[in-house]
Amino acid sequence: MDIYLNKEKINYVKNVLNTSLPNEETMEMIVPDALPDILRIVDTDAIVYLRSKATDNGRVSVSGVAAATVLYAPEGESGVRKMELEIPFTTSANDPELTQNTRVTASVNVVSADASMINPRKIIVRVELLTDIGCYNDADFLISSGMDDDNDAGIEMMTDNCDIFTTTGVKEKTFVISDELSVPGSNPPVGEILKFRVNITPEDTKIVGSKLILRGNSNVSLLYNPVGGGEMAKADFSAEFSQIVELDTPVGEGSFNIILMLTNAYFDAEQSPHNPDGRMVIMEVHAVAQCVASERKQIAYISDLYSTKFKLEQETTDYIFDSKSNMKANAVFHGVMETPSNVSRVIMLNVHTGSVSQETNQNSMLLRCPLYVNAVYASDDGRIMSSMRQYEIESNAEIGANSKCSATANCGKDVYGVAVGSGIELRVPVEFNIAEINQKQIRTLSNLSYNEAEPLDYSKSPSLIVYRTAKGDTLWKLAKKHHSTSKLILSANGIEKEENVGAGQLLIIPKKR
Repeated sequence: MDIYLNKEKINYVKNVLNTSLPNEETMEMIVPDALPDILRIVDTDAIVYLRSKATDNGRVSVSGVAAATVLYAPEGESGVRKMELEIPFTTSANDPELTQNTRVTASVNVVSADASMINPRKIIVRVELLTDIGCYNDADFLISSGMDDDNDAGIEMMTDNCDIFTTTGVKEKTFVISDELSVPGSNPPVGEILKFRVNITPEDTKIVGSKLILRGNSNVSLLYNPVGGGEMAKADFSAEFSQIVELDTPVGEGSFNIILMLTNAYFDAEQSPHNPDGRMVIMEVHAVAQCVASERKQIAYISDLYSTKFKLEQETTDYIFDSKSNMKANAVFHGVMETPSNVSRVIMLNVHTGSVSQETNQNSMLLRCPLYVNAVYASDDGRIMSSMRQYEIESNAEIGANSKCSATANCGKDVYGVAVGSGIELRVPVEFNIAEINQKQIRTLSNLSYNEAEPLDYSKSPSLIVYRTAKGDTLWKLAKKHHSTSKLILSANGIEKEENVGAGQLLIIPKKR
C-alpha cells in the first residue's frame, strides 16, 4: 500500500555554466585622409560595450565591440592626433544544459590594447579581452515534509530542518546615466576630447518587497586638448546613479551579486551658447545592470522513519545544488615603472587586469593577477611618450573547507602615478571579487509503501529488553533498532524528556505491539 506524503516544491535557479574565456581581436585601420601621417604611436586604449547575449541548442554567445582609441604624434606637426575604431568581438561556450530560456550574465573586460604602425598611413590594432559568463536555468525539487495518515501502519517519523542558500533569480535592466560635468577651475577649458574612460560600480543595494534599489557611482576620466591649444590635460569626475530592478518575488534574507556593463557612451564638450567657454561636458552613458539574487531558506524534511508493524519500501531522491556566496579581497600594487626617458609629468595611466589564478591550501586561497600598465607622460624635452609594463599582484582570502571558488579582479578608481626621474612611481589598488561555491546535498523521501499482507513477526522475540546506553546512543536509534517508540521508552522508564537520557543509563525498552 502506498502512503501519501506531503511534499513541498522548492523553486530555485540552477547555475549550469561558469566560465572565463580569453580572446584576442585585431583590426587594420587606414589613417583618414583628413589626418596627417603617423610619426609614432603614443597610446592605445580600449573600452568594451556589451551588445548581445544569446543561448540556443547547447551554446551561449556574447557579442560586443571594443572601442579603441589610438593617439599618435603626427609628422610635421606638434601635439597629438587621435584615431578611433570599433573592433567587433564574439565569444562562445558549449554546455548541453543550455536552452533558449537560459538566462545569461556577462562581464567583458579589456586585458590589454596596443597598436603597431605598418606604414605612416596604416596601423594594426590588437585588443585582448576576458569574458566571464554565467548561465542559469529555472529548476525545482520536491521535499517530503510529513504525512497526514499512515493507514494504521505504525509508522514512526523523524523530521529535521536545514538551511539552504540558493540562487533564486537572475534579472537585468538597461538604463542611462545623463549628466553635465563641470570642468574644475584648476583645469583649462575642454577643446577636443582625445579619449575617455568610464567605470561604473555598484555601491549599495536595498530590498523593498520585490524591488531592488541599486545605488552606484560612475567614475569618468577625460584626456583632452585645451581650447586654443596647449598641453594635454586630464579631468576626473564622479556621478552618482540609482536604479530600481524588479525581481520576480519578494526576497527575505538574501544577497545580490550586481554585474554592470557599458553598452555605449557619449561625451560632448563642443562650445555652444549653452557652453560658451568649454567648461561643461555633456555625458550620456548607457549600461545594463545584471542582478543575481540569492536567498536563505529553511526547509523541513523527513530525515528518517520506520514501522513497528511492516517492512517499509522507500524510494529516495538526491538533490545537489550550489550554494554561492560572494566576498571581496583587496590588494595594492606599489612599484616604479622604468621609462626610456626622464619624466616631467604623468598625463594618464591605463591599467587593466588579466585572468586570476588560484592556489588553495586548506582554508585559505592565494590569488594572483597580472597587471598591464601603460603610462602616457611628458618627457623633459616636452615630447609626449608612453611606456608599457606587465606586473603581478596577489592577495589572500579565507574560504570554507571543500569550497570551489572563482575570482575576477578590477582596478580601483584611485590609481596613482607620479614622476620620479627616469620612471613613474605607481600605486594601483586592485579588488578581487570571489564567488565561493559549496555543494549542498539533500536526500529526500520520494515514495513510501508497504505490503499489508506481510506484517512483521514478533512472536519469537521478547516483549521488552533491558539495555545499558552507550556513547552515541539516541532514543530514536534505540527505538528503531528494537521495534519500539521514543514515547514508549520514556513512559516505561518514567523519564519526561529525551535530554535526560545519558550514556551508561539502564533502560527498559518495550516492543510496540
